[in-house]
Amino acid sequence: MKKLFTLAAAGALAATSLTAQAQITMDGTIGATEIGAANTGRYVSLGRFTQPHPAGFGNWGLLQMFGANSSTKLYIALAGTLEKNTNGNGFHVYMDLPNMTGIPQGTVQPAIAGSGTVFERGGAKFDMPVDMALGIEGDATGMLAQGVIYTSATAGVSQDFGPMLTTTGTPVTLSTATTAAPFNRFAGARMSYRDTPSGDITTNPGNTTGGGAGSFGWEIELDRAALGLPSGASVVRLFGAYVSGSGYWSTDVIPEIPGRTTNLEFDPDFTALGGTQAATLNVVVLSNSKAADAVVAMSVFPNPASGGATVTYQVANKSQHVEVTLTDLMGRTVRTLQNGTQAAGFQNLKLDGSSVTAGTYLVKVQVGDMVATRKVTLL
Repeated sequence: MKKLFTLAAAGALAATSLTAQAQITMDGTIGATEIGAANTGRYVSLGRFTQPHPAGFGNWGLLQMFGANSSTKLYIALAGTLEKNTNGNGFHVYMDLPNMTGIPQGTVQPAIAGSGTVFERGGAKFDMPVDMALGIEGDATGMLAQGVIYTSATAGVSQDFGPMLTTTGTPVTLSTATTAAPFNRFAGARMSYRDTPSGDITTNPGNTTGGGAGSFGWEIELDRAALGLPSGASVVRLFGAYVSGSGYWSTDVIPEIPGRTTNLEFDPDFTALGGTQAATLNVVVLSNSKAADAVVAMSVFPNPASGGATVTYQVANKSQHVEVTLTDLMGRTVRTLQNGTQAAGFQNLKLDGSSVTAGTYLVKVQVGDMVATRKVTLL
């Protein structure tokens, strides 16, 4: 059975504003004080790579992936060490955002001819929709940052970002010239990378702790406004990987493939491999104006949906009565999806669209006396 990795959101509210503030310093180090509870501006783990190195590409690779969000920023970190060589080995982070439509799940990643970036070859088939991605490619002098926006199932645009990252953890802001449209989703983004003394993973402080506190690696800060992430609750799915510049995939992916000890080579099909290579990050910005949204932390993905969608929501603090209904735009009930008591925590509910006429509907989630509503388009 495939496992879904979920980063739970905080549920407590007070009368004053509870908008999370950033607690992360962009220095290429995942510090102990930067790890904490979800939606407090601190990192929460999105999965570890548990196979010992030198599997994959030798004494280099991934250790752990983290995610965090504040009122204005989204943070992603890959703990690990990449090899700086002529092959252009690099770390990649693939993203599925709630307000974009790029590559549908299970669709082959399109090639981007003539782009000259690490995303040029394409060929992978992902376990989640992919809208955009970032990568860093190592050479002897530093890290070259690159990105891609997937505009459809068959097309995308990619870009080299300047200036080059150092290997000492100094933060770099992606240049304004390279993040103009169509790359404006990356506007205002910052990155940092910190290398190890030996240049390989054996001297990474996280090598003996599975990528825990103190690990060196790659940190990314993205602007929520540029990404178009809504206030209240939303879902971002993430996938981390270690890939050569020619598109040859290492063993090292997060969420990992259970028991995999050999490289994935070219054109891996993650839909046919073990596990689910998609880490789900429930992003919540708490505020007085959207108190119910913040408590229920509801999302519907994918949206638009073909065949079906997943409704995710939070039952905060204790077991409560939950009612989930699908209605038309006039509020008339089309189907009741849930009506009963559920335990505290994040819940996932499948919405089967096969027996419903294609169109736009409302999904209403009521947890206790808190109500959240989202539009969903079923194709």
